[in-house]
Amino acid sequence: MWNSIKAAWNGTDGSEETGSVPVYNFDQMKQIVGQHDPTVVLVDVREPSEYSVVRIPGSINIPYRTHPDAFTLNDAEFQSSFGVPKPAHNKELIFFCASGMRASKAEQVASKNGYNNTSIYKGSMNDWVAHGGDKLNL
Repeated sequence: MWNSIKAAWNGTDGSEETGSVPVYNFDQMKQIVGQHDPTVVLVDVREPSEYSVVRIPGSINIPYRTHPDAFTLNDAEFQSSFGVPKPAHNKELIFFCASGMRASKAEQVASKNGYNNTSIYKGSMNDWVAHGGDKLNL
């Protein structure tokens, strides 16, 4: 179902594409979060101190600043470092951070390490919070 929604966007409703990397907007992310699609992994690359304050529901925390090499780790090292299984290469990884800078860098690392289905939520947490997106406040 998610793939048909993704294909239908086709860049006509505010989605963008940079090179071959899709870029999602708030409305698209809201829909993705609501669907709980097991083929999509929301990757928050902010630091744990940022993640502990507010986060997008269903996201995992893989901090880019302190672990820029996260997606080069083997499965056991990844699990040990982050407490979650390393995402399978066939899943779509949607990267976001506070404003989009770290997300772009993390996406590039993942792409260079065998992840062919990556995308970015360019507005990231600043955009999510500004639009009143559902969030976990801890």
